[in-house]
Amino acid sequence: MPPVTVPSVRPPHLASNHGLREIIVPHRSYRILPVSRTGALLTIPVVLLVEAAVLASAQRALDAMTAFGAFVAATSGIEARPFADPFLFLTTHPMSFGMRHSAWIELCTIMLVCCVGIVVLSVWTAIAAPLRFFVNLNLLLIGGAATYLLLTGNLGYDSVAFSQLLIRTAFVTWLILPVFVGLFASLFPFTLVERLLFIAVTVAYDMPLSIVRYGLFIGILAKTSSVAMTDLYLVFGPLLDAIPIICFFSLFLVRAARNLRARRAVWEWL
Repeated sequence: MPPVTVPSVRPPHLASNHGLREIIVPHRSYRILPVSRTGALLTIPVVLLVEAAVLASAQRALDAMTAFGAFVAATSGIEARPFADPFLFLTTHPMSFGMRHSAWIELCTIMLVCCVGIVVLSVWTAIAAPLRFFVNLNLLLIGGAATYLLLTGNLGYDSVAFSQLLIRTAFVTWLILPVFVGLFASLFPFTLVERLLFIAVTVAYDMPLSIVRYGLFIGILAKTSSVAMTDLYLVFGPLLDAIPIICFFSLFLVRAARNLRARRAVWEWL
């Protein structure tokens, strides 16, 4: 019986699939935007420059917060007493201010209204989902604070602690924003001027926002009571500082997209 010869099979050469690899577009999870080392290094002096400006103007901005808060308190007809409070390397001036006391009937009414509102907005889907979730979050926080205040009689913090928390949070946010936005901007092909404007504008809007918000919170608490403290800080506090960053980023990204017209393949997966 003659021996059976098995035909040899040559393994395909790796270069034979080179054209196929070029046809198949990689998955979006494997594609990254090329980041130049020069752009990342240019962000460092910009961040340091903005940080220096923040440190130079922080004390005046904090004093403006206290002055505006005292003005709102005087306009609302409540007594406010600022006091010196050293924090890090600055001296802040939080204040104690009067707030209206909530009786147990008022707290029960708030709890009932919040429960009914949450149930109605959870069942009624005619309103847009983001708006329903936002209102439900506020109702949940206010209802929870009213329940805790009804059971214990004290939230565990007063106007002094709330004022101190707002001022310290504002100052720490001013220090963190340039670093956070700078790291975010280093991932995109912005020019040096665009990086400087993006970081500076973000900090420049946050300082007036913190000053106005501090005074408005004092005015709101003077007309309501301490039941609104938790909702004001958690929903309209530091969270409100981060949301406009996306708006400013969208504006600068439009200009950055013009610089990427020569590299349209980078954006094909969008």
